[in-house]
Amino acid sequence: MLSHTLFTLCIITISFLVEYVKADNAFAGCFNTLPSVYTTLTGTYSDATACDLACPNNKHSFYQKSTQTCFCTDKYPSEPSFQYGSADACASDAYYDYRITHTTFIWQPTCYSSVPAGTTFSGLTGPDTCLKNCGTSIGAIFYVSSINGNYQCACNQIPSNTPTTPCGPGTYFYYYHTGTQASQGLSRRRKLDEERKRAIPKYCPKGLTACLIGNDIPGAYECVDTSSELESCGGCLYGTLGGNPSANSTRTIGQDCTTEKGASLGGITCESGKCTAYKCKPNHKLVDGQCIPQKTSIKSGGKSKKAKKNHKVSSIFGSKI
Repeated sequence: MLSHTLFTLCIITISFLVEYVKADNAFAGCFNTLPSVYTTLTGTYSDATACDLACPNNKHSFYQKSTQTCFCTDKYPSEPSFQYGSADACASDAYYDYRITHTTFIWQPTCYSSVPAGTTFSGLTGPDTCLKNCGTSIGAIFYVSSINGNYQCACNQIPSNTPTTPCGPGTYFYYYHTGTQASQGLSRRRKLDEERKRAIPKYCPKGLTACLIGNDIPGAYECVDTSSELESCGGCLYGTLGGNPSANSTRTIGQDCTTEKGASLGGITCESGKCTAYKCKPNHKLVDGQCIPQKTSIKSGGKSKKAKKNHKVSSIFGSKI
């Protein structure tokens, strides 16, 4: 009887560990370039999963099959470098197989050509931010817009009968939680709420700031790297969790880089806590990472205002200029 009980416990434990392994190492696309900052690991790696396991202290791993090289980083890849391909099968062996190293979500091993009607997307800085923001939801969807090149995210489910398509720009990546995982996520949120009430100050891993999300859900927050977060660049937009109002009033308020008027859609990033543009709208000039409005000459009836003024003055004295 005891041996049977122990055997059953072992099976349950193994099942839990398998589920845990499946949850991490989530495929999030193929890219033809690496992020701006990364660490190249020594040696060769057999596949993207082995590479991902070698990056336990980083948010992302990138594996290049052609060289069997592994790269670890906390930076997001740029949207324009997004390419077609699936897990362990990028369209080119020279592309980089991108994995999210730590998440409770499981990637549905395919991509979709459509999503349920009414699904609302919002722009963000990368796939793992999407999974983090949807942490207590059953499903999370992200895609790279083929129109403006931005990462887009929605917390929703995709029905199993939805048509599938090869993964790439403009296709929908779907990640899901089991019912147990979703309830555990809610339990974690309740636990964090309790810790907040007990004034336990540590809410986020080292290097991240607990930024309040807004006024809709009191106490709701997300862990943000304000040095690179596009929508909270340089600081929290709505204050920090656990800080008193006077402390928050003196704390650096971040910028939402997506609201910079002169930058083109998708043409701005957050670097070292500062909004840095690399593409501007018409009639703007890129100067040191900023889009500066350009003055245009005002003409009326084919003559400038200055020319018309000179003509008027000369006419008074009976001569023409």
